[in-house]
Amino acid sequence: MSRPIWQFTAIVAVLTLLMGAAAPSGASAGAGADPVLLTEPFLQSPAKNSVRVVWLTEFAGRHHVVVVGDRAGELNRAELRAAATGGKIRGVRVFRARTGELSRVAEDAASQIPDPPAQITRRHIWRHEATVRGLGVGSRTPYRVVSIERGAMVASDTYTLAPAAAPGQAQKILLTSDHQLMPNTPANLQKAVETVGRIDAVFLAGDLVNIPDRASEWFDDQRGGAFFPALQGRASRTVNGVTWTGGEILQNAPIFPAIGNHEVQGRSGLPTLNESFNAPVPREVAEAAYRKVARQVNPRNNRKIKERWILENSFNTETYEEIFSLPTSGPGGERWYATTVGDVRLISLYATRIWRGTGIATDPANWQRTRYTEAPATTDDLLAQGWGSHIFEEIGVGSRQYRWLRREVASRQFRDAKYTVVMLHEGPHGLGDNVNPPFTDPMRTEQTDAAGNTLVRYDYPRADNVLTRDVAPLLESAGVNLVLNGHSHLWNRFTAGSGTHYLETSNVGNSYGAFHPLSGRSRPVPPAPWDPDNYLAQGNPGGLEPQVPTVAPLTDPAGTPLPFVQSNDYSVFSVLDTGTGEVTSYRYDMRTPDVAPVVLDRFPLSA
Repeated sequence: MSRPIWQFTAIVAVLTLLMGAAAPSGASAGAGADPVLLTEPFLQSPAKNSVRVVWLTEFAGRHHVVVVGDRAGELNRAELRAAATGGKIRGVRVFRARTGELSRVAEDAASQIPDPPAQITRRHIWRHEATVRGLGVGSRTPYRVVSIERGAMVASDTYTLAPAAAPGQAQKILLTSDHQLMPNTPANLQKAVETVGRIDAVFLAGDLVNIPDRASEWFDDQRGGAFFPALQGRASRTVNGVTWTGGEILQNAPIFPAIGNHEVQGRSGLPTLNESFNAPVPREVAEAAYRKVARQVNPRNNRKIKERWILENSFNTETYEEIFSLPTSGPGGERWYATTVGDVRLISLYATRIWRGTGIATDPANWQRTRYTEAPATTDDLLAQGWGSHIFEEIGVGSRQYRWLRREVASRQFRDAKYTVVMLHEGPHGLGDNVNPPFTDPMRTEQTDAAGNTLVRYDYPRADNVLTRDVAPLLESAGVNLVLNGHSHLWNRFTAGSGTHYLETSNVGNSYGAFHPLSGRSRPVPPAPWDPDNYLAQGNPGGLEPQVPTVAPLTDPAGTPLPFVQSNDYSVFSVLDTGTGEVTSYRYDMRTPDVAPVVLDRFPLSA
């Protein structure tokens, strides 16, 4: 976590006022019931001889420990209680956790929980983290977590943990993204484990949930497919008459995510979590709005109050950052980072923007907030406008993130790695709907109509796409082996002349389609006065041709192999095997649950 865990509660009072009602502090589900774990433990930040263990509860508790050793699974309740309260138990070691309350998570009327509250209501959830040290490289050790609340105890099942993989140690790394509680996600993860066996790490290219500040999407959405249950084998999602539990993955393998647009919460103080999520504005807009009210909201010019006001009136990734303990990059904190995972040097970038609709009313007086237009009634209010599909963190030449990336690909850790993987949510290449408009800052044009209304529209010059113009050339010149992205909910792959592979394997829980001559689908292109040359109706705006899967591609009715998977009947998962140096993608037909997944595509990473 970028923020020390004890600081979580420091902003709770401010956020309670901004978010609305609060549940009683310290309450847990079912007063008087035995305590339960909100998540099973999951692994974070493996190091040479250590790894962090994290779990969450709906009670603060007094004792939270990790019990590690060959006898961990044999201990009875009395021994577990003794271990948690300071006793010495033969055959195990005990590591105490630090605890802090998540500062932003809440529920509202749209939450899929029993008896959802009518308004945004804070949900009290505590996070516990212990660092397990003294681990042997290359070996796995059994462990459990124990939490005690008011004398009542709860313990997890027994799992195994390990420190960071050593160079040369073969790993199977799940490549995934865009889970978002979609119907097929639990099946996808369950089949991944059944097909490849133990997964050693997870690279997740963004969009873990839908609304990041809605607690139930992470933990216990009653539709059965919340983020943690699906990745911990505790889901319960029924598709085509089959109930899927997901895969027991995160208890035994560390996860390395990237930020997608669904990890970014918008402005606070709106009536619902959905409205808040859909209402971010660029930070510089919030700064301009702050200057107008600074004397009223911050008469003493307190720096922390200023920063908090700007954050609450622009956007933030605080819940994501509080849940995970990730490597830090310096300038980007946990929002972008680099780390070594065995033979892989992983770079995770923050490359995403607010998603807005495409509809443009024929009469400009009826324009609404979309990626291309503003509603005329809002143009005199800085914070009520959408500001187009604005980028959350600049990544083009000259930005902090680009300068950091340039240093990273020149670093010894990068140059010495057997394999190099760059992960980002929105990528330079793709056949999906979300490659429109080009990834660049919206170009704002203001006009006045005959009635005196201000009309605002946004253009996105294709030549200014920073992912294709700035980022891709840097990655290819550095010799990156694999660029993993998500966002469009489909499978497609491209290969640059340099040998760099671009893979989107986000046909996980559902698909939003491929836009290619073989699919027969076209992206919506804005009408005049927008320049149609900036917006591609079909194909890859990045210019590379999609690769046909090498093993078992799907075909069109004429039998032509398709260079994509874009079906809600299929779910695709991909695995990087560092022992063989290959990436293998599997497709699974949700309509035939008794038929095993088949290999769709396999390609080697040059090393």
